[in-house]
Amino acid sequence: MIYIVGIGPGNKKYLTLNAIETVESSDIVAGSRRALELFDIKEDKKYILTKNLVEELKDLVINNKNKTITLLSTGDPCFSGLLKTVLKYDIAKKEDIKVIPGISSIQVVASRLKISWEDYHVLTLHGKEENRKILLNLIKNNKKVIFLPNNLKEDIEYLLNNGINPNKKITVCENLTYKNERIIYEELNNIAHMNFSYLCVCVVE
Repeated sequence: MIYIVGIGPGNKKYLTLNAIETVESSDIVAGSRRALELFDIKEDKKYILTKNLVEELKDLVINNKNKTITLLSTGDPCFSGLLKTVLKYDIAKKEDIKVIPGISSIQVVASRLKISWEDYHVLTLHGKEENRKILLNLIKNNKKVIFLPNNLKEDIEYLLNNGINPNKKITVCENLTYKNERIIYEELNNIAHMNFSYLCVCVVE
């Protein structure tokens, strides 16, 4: 059995009991170094994933068919998480997978800003160039949007180069649940010249 476990936005306090119990009962736990550090896992159970994600996952599954494997997915596995990767590249079949949901950064943003995210269009730009156009059209039509940027500076430049008012303000939520969490409400032309980590969520009102 392969478990895809949502580990939340990054702070241990946001792990679910189900996630912890699943990790503890697994033979192998795979994830990034940052994800693995959230749990008390014996070294011989750890499998560190790097940038060669697809090949590493395929090798892991093929070489451990009789073992219980847990894959750690940041946030929730079903939104910009590992579930789509596992299914898209035939790493495992649906019937061999169990998904343990986690708290998404989208949920954390909604709680921080005290907004109902059902009122917003939600999308990710992670590896999705075509979604930039969708984002652009949503903003041009004055729609409320919560989005995960791919490269925030480049995404903002795209919006500015395609007719969005540089004085339009958006909220950037960075490093949510970490000690260096930062929430900024600023004009696009200013955000374009600021530095942010890759752990960002943006909100357009």
